[in-house]
Amino acid sequence: MQKEKILVWLPSPMGDAILSTPALRAIRGNFKAEEIYFFAKPSVREILSPNNFNDRWLPQQSENPLSIAKQLKKHKFSCAILFKNSFASALAVFLAGIPTRIGYSREARSLFLTDKLYPPKLPSGKFKPVSMVDYYLAVASWIGADTTGQDLELLIDSQEEENLRQILPEVVDSEGPIIIIVPGGAFGPSKCWLSKRYAQTADRLIDNYNATVIISVAPVEAEKKIAEEIVKFSKNKLINLAEKPVSLGRLKALFSMADLVISNDTGPRHIAIALKRRVITLFGPNNHEWTETNYENEIKIIGNAPCAPCDKPVCKKPEHLCMKAITVEQLCRAAKKFLDNRIGNPSRNTKQDFAEVSKSFLVDTEFKKAFEELGLSSIDSIFTFNAGISLTKKNLAKYRQRVQFEIKSPEITLFLKRYNNPPFPVQIKNWLSRRKRISLATADFETAASLSQADINTPKTISYGEQWGKILEKKSFIITEKIPNAESLERKLPDCFTTPETTGNLKKRKNFICQLAAFVRKFHETGYRHRDLYLCHIFYNEGNSQFYLIDLARAFKPKIFSQRYRVKDITQLHYSAPKQYFSKTARIRFYLEYTGRDRLTAKDKTFIAKVKNRARRMARHDIKHGRNAPFAGC
Repeated sequence: MQKEKILVWLPSPMGDAILSTPALRAIRGNFKAEEIYFFAKPSVREILSPNNFNDRWLPQQSENPLSIAKQLKKHKFSCAILFKNSFASALAVFLAGIPTRIGYSREARSLFLTDKLYPPKLPSGKFKPVSMVDYYLAVASWIGADTTGQDLELLIDSQEEENLRQILPEVVDSEGPIIIIVPGGAFGPSKCWLSKRYAQTADRLIDNYNATVIISVAPVEAEKKIAEEIVKFSKNKLINLAEKPVSLGRLKALFSMADLVISNDTGPRHIAIALKRRVITLFGPNNHEWTETNYENEIKIIGNAPCAPCDKPVCKKPEHLCMKAITVEQLCRAAKKFLDNRIGNPSRNTKQDFAEVSKSFLVDTEFKKAFEELGLSSIDSIFTFNAGISLTKKNLAKYRQRVQFEIKSPEITLFLKRYNNPPFPVQIKNWLSRRKRISLATADFETAASLSQADINTPKTISYGEQWGKILEKKSFIITEKIPNAESLERKLPDCFTTPETTGNLKKRKNFICQLAAFVRKFHETGYRHRDLYLCHIFYNEGNSQFYLIDLARAFKPKIFSQRYRVKDITQLHYSAPKQYFSKTARIRFYLEYTGRDRLTAKDKTFIAKVKNRARRMARHDIKHGRNAPFAGC
């Protein structure tokens, strides 16, 4: 039986297209068995690709409704859903003979629609400001779709991120937080803040946080000029994308790395929100109600003026009062709230303050007093410390020791890992994998710090240190904080896996698997491989849906055989996932989310075959030695 074809005509502005993603997700859920076509301009296709919402794309190559109607008629659509509000779009689908035509009754196009929605209006007759998220979701609701999910959504092509690493290595290697400033806007100059103030803000963020600041503008002369002005006014080096333009796909990849995005109310603001970044948005002439997303990690700064909001692209007043009302101090205070971890997700790139209390013995200054009370003030005191609980197992190498202990101020649990005279081969292997002479504990610390820079949750390092002989490491240690309210996935899966299979629980399982896949993908996108990526080394806080990666001693960035180690990591996850909770369908869902694709390619199938073959070998080995193989049968 041939599938019915559904046409969705997307809005043209990039920001509106992103704001429509909750509705697109709902439509996809409602028409699972039908074939969904998106009709859009190339820029919209680029910003929404890849995605899980549609089956095919149709490029809009003309503005002429007659030409478009001819193009659409060939596909014999049964239904057209118009997110585009123009008269021409309604006329085109009418002329194409599409039986069901759904859209808003406005722009004198009511005659051409079979199903009409009416946008709310004020008593004056003007359109009432409503969030475009709700505006598009109303269309999805009209066709009976579930519209409870309102989160914006964008996916990133992993290849684009790899390309970005080649183009902007200074961003990837940034030691401080990555901050993107979006000073332009296609709407018009009335939305733009003063270039000099943006430069002053950038300078403060660089001076106070060692930030890497990127100026992101569209490749048009007006915005290039704004970027040039900001760079000229700044006393620090800024990365100007007007000089290093990137595609929209790579721009998404860049935004996904940002610790903070500072933007006018323009399209890239919505990219940042869809990618779950921390965002500060400046509002002047534009009414923020039109683009409200209720995103918890956004701070809005509204420039108050008697004439605002006017929603005019060019300011008609002698002075641009609304945007001038926003000060550098206001913006820097807002940035401080994010970068000092006061609200929202922690800013992983804010540097910890470590004090060297004795030679090569470093302690987070917040814990210095507590360590003094325990007598921990030197490398030797760490290695004679025996007040905690030994976690050393029989199969743990003799040179490694693990201890759990408590401190009272602040009152938390800490974990100590000690390395005492590691064997020569172990040290050499560590040096080769890290490509430098480094102690085992410091390698662990540096890996955790690097992953934290990339927003990968890891246990917080409280103290670390090392002691060297003439050439080889004699001793090293690292102390980390217990991850609050989290358990390893080997020990405890979310409740939705262990309670009855209700519709709600099945949906939660699906969401969890997708979140886990996204976490692993993000980890691999850093270039690191874990080499011990079993469920026991991934912790999960069910309260805030956060994953944490532990036991980083073996993690490294391979120069060669990167794909081989990726197979190894995924195999270990596959192997440790219990059969009774992770079906074959769940494993395929994990892999599709991990790759960001909606269908398996031939390359994917080859990769999965390698994973399964390797897992079978591991199972045969474990069964032979009387151990359980969790995944057996999948």
